[in-house]
Amino acid sequence: MNFLCPVMASECFWPLCALMFLAVAQGKQYEHNLPVPEIVRVYSNASTFGDWKMNTEWRDNFLNSNKPEKVTYDLEIFHTEQMRLVHNETVEVKPDLTGKYHWSWTSPLPLQCTSHSVRLRYRDHIQTSDWTPFYILKGKDAEDISKSTVYPKSHVAMVGDSIIFCCILKSETVAGFKSSDFKIRISNRTYVTEPVSQNKPSKSGGINVACDHTGITYFTGYAPDAQNLTCETRDLISVECHWNPGRFVGEAFAFKILYSINGRNCSVKDENKPMCVLNENINKGKTVWTLSAKNGLGEKIIRDTADPKHRVRLQAPKLAHAVLVHARNATLKWKWSRHFSNFSMICQVEVNNIIKETNGTGLHSVFLPDLQPFTNYTARVRCSSQEHFYKWGDWSSPITFTTKEDIPEAVDVWMQVLGKQTYIVWKNPTVTQSHGIIKGYKLLVGSPTNASREIISKAANEYCHKLSPGSTERDHIISVSARNSKGVSSPSKITIPSLGSDSGIISTPISGHNGVFNVSWEPSPLSSCGYVVDWFPTYSTECSVKWMKTYASYATPMPVSDFENGVKYTLSVYACTSGAPQLLQRRTGYAQELPPSGKVRNLTVELQGSETVLSWEEVAKKEQKGVILGYKVSYIKTETGDGYKHLNVSKNCNQGTSGRVECRLSNLSPGDYNFKVKAFTSAGAGPEVESTRNIDVGDYRLVVSILTALGTAACVITIIALCCIKREWLKSKLYPEIPKPRLSDEWFTEGFRQYPVIDKVLLAEKEVLMAKNPEASLQIVPLKGHEDVELMSRDLPQTTYCYEHCDSKTASLITVDPSYIDVPCPGIQNPTYNLTLSVPVDANLVLGYCPQIQNINNQFQACDVTPIQMDSDYHPQSAVTVTAPGETNNSSLPFNSSSVSSPNYLLHNACS
Repeated sequence: MNFLCPVMASECFWPLCALMFLAVAQGKQYEHNLPVPEIVRVYSNASTFGDWKMNTEWRDNFLNSNKPEKVTYDLEIFHTEQMRLVHNETVEVKPDLTGKYHWSWTSPLPLQCTSHSVRLRYRDHIQTSDWTPFYILKGKDAEDISKSTVYPKSHVAMVGDSIIFCCILKSETVAGFKSSDFKIRISNRTYVTEPVSQNKPSKSGGINVACDHTGITYFTGYAPDAQNLTCETRDLISVECHWNPGRFVGEAFAFKILYSINGRNCSVKDENKPMCVLNENINKGKTVWTLSAKNGLGEKIIRDTADPKHRVRLQAPKLAHAVLVHARNATLKWKWSRHFSNFSMICQVEVNNIIKETNGTGLHSVFLPDLQPFTNYTARVRCSSQEHFYKWGDWSSPITFTTKEDIPEAVDVWMQVLGKQTYIVWKNPTVTQSHGIIKGYKLLVGSPTNASREIISKAANEYCHKLSPGSTERDHIISVSARNSKGVSSPSKITIPSLGSDSGIISTPISGHNGVFNVSWEPSPLSSCGYVVDWFPTYSTECSVKWMKTYASYATPMPVSDFENGVKYTLSVYACTSGAPQLLQRRTGYAQELPPSGKVRNLTVELQGSETVLSWEEVAKKEQKGVILGYKVSYIKTETGDGYKHLNVSKNCNQGTSGRVECRLSNLSPGDYNFKVKAFTSAGAGPEVESTRNIDVGDYRLVVSILTALGTAACVITIIALCCIKREWLKSKLYPEIPKPRLSDEWFTEGFRQYPVIDKVLLAEKEVLMAKNPEASLQIVPLKGHEDVELMSRDLPQTTYCYEHCDSKTASLITVDPSYIDVPCPGIQNPTYNLTLSVPVDANLVLGYCPQIQNINNQFQACDVTPIQMDSDYHPQSAVTVTAPGETNNSSLPFNSSSVSSPNYLLHNACS
């Protein structure tokens, strides 16, 4: 086509132009044939607070014969001063025989804000008539005002609605006007805001909007939202309607809701629980009730339909005081209005939260059986229709009454054994057990074999009795009875076992869990009436026991409220028998452990050698609050500023008979130390106790040196003293002296004799001789008595002396066997004494003591015993020389009187 256009341009252009001109001409001619509507008037509601609805009325100017089937109009609305189009719309209306039409438009801002111009034309498909002239609805900005004004005034809007506010300025303030809210100018003196909305109801004071030193207040809320209308009868002569008000509409007075039912206004006292009472006949059958709820933002209508006789919810009866009240029953009475006398009803009576039902015609009383004596009761009543049950009526106001007293029930009796003392305990009866006010208790105490009983009276606030020490030596039967104004209860008996009957039971530990003890036991053949579990604080006083009786023989959780955390308890399980209870087990422990509340006691710090010893006594029993697992020991050297060093000490670590616990610290450097000790249980550590001590290792070394020097000096002095005391004994042991014997003729006698030897040297020589010749017949024979000593002393020469340490009873005797010749003698050289003795030829007794004789070869040899003649002039330091036949070498026998001793022995065969 494009390449043909240049060729065909001259041929196509003129015919097309002609056709277009013809069509336009025809259209113009037809348009002028459509009638132009005539605007009759434009108006608003003329409100002083704010108008948004603009109404327009016009005529169509059609002849009745030419009215089309459809009438359509184009409408345009302008802001007059700026001639800015703000709305256009094509509307179709139903043809009217009068030819008059009405159209309304709601403006987004109040019509007072500025003048509005409106025009319209008739439309028939694509053909339209001419526009009507503009019809102007003047705004307040066209008037001369002396004060700026804001619209709308006192406006009430739905929550969430958009509102545009305008400010019409007085002429003097237009030039310099500035505002953060009113930014949009729509006329010479009018400024408007952007659309404003609120998402919740306003407060009762509303929301303020200010402009040029003036302003307005507006309110936001909701239209009514009433729901669930229900109408029912309460008294059989009227209908009571109530409903749910729905959501909160707002606090402002403009949102106050006006209610009406079936055209009759309702005065609502409680907006949260609205209701309305209609006095009407309930026997008219099915009825419709219509509720209208209206406020400044709208109206809501709801309905309910029912037969009033099927909607009976009775009012509360007027309950009178209880009448005919006895110990175990009572009668209640109440009142109705006269309309209920023939009404069939069902009633509920609630007594201490227990509900009982009864029915009848015009019910006004009820009998209450099975009540407890001397018990407070609270009762109330409500009723409903028995024929058409709909809902229970309202409860009456409650009344209280107390039943009469009766004989008490038997009391719960038990015992407590603490050490060597037994107590009888019983529980304070509850209100349901006492059946009145307890006046006191009566006890009967006696043995099973003795018919006589001791009567003991106890006050009403006493629940324990201490048995006399003598009565616990054997089984005793105790009976306890409670007494009130109506009489004495049946006695509760218990047989008290004799002391020591439970000595074979060993207490074992037990741990609680979450404040509860789980106590279990095996079934016992001793049990004939169940079991008793009792418990009491281990360190408490008497009469603090609690107990429970059961037939179970399995794990029994104890009541949580009976145990206090951090308190040690003693629990016992008894078998109930026909006689005295039999103890099955006893356990101790804590239901819930706590950290210790007390400190360790008497903390001391001592130095023992190179070790530092901390010792203390354990926490007091009542302050332990749990099983002491050990101790936390901390120490710090104060001058260094380092952190504490910690260690745990076992509870039984170095614990002696005194009960003190020790902790030894080694290799502490010298300085001042601070020590802390605290005990801990499974629940944590308790308070700590502190002690400060200076550790000086030099003091230990000095003390050790001093003690070593003193010990050495003491040993030396002791040795010297012993040497001085035992010097003669040491001399005889280390360097014995040779006695210088002095013999006389009388010293020798015929036959075998025993002579007393008054010298300790003989004993020493005996040891030497026996060591050299164990086979020698050398014996020391003890004297048999004083007579033997005297007999032999008479045979001794008068020149033999006994010194101050000598005792005739203890003098040693030497027995010489004259037939023994070959006596080996140790040859100890002693050339000091060389005394030649002459021995009688016919002598039968020879001296068998020949010490220190040696031959030339320095060998021991037998000596020929030659009789010697004792010299009457014998002196302690003299010597006796014994010469053996054929020998030239003589030795002397020393005899030193200073070494005289008197052991009770006889020396036989001195040289053998």
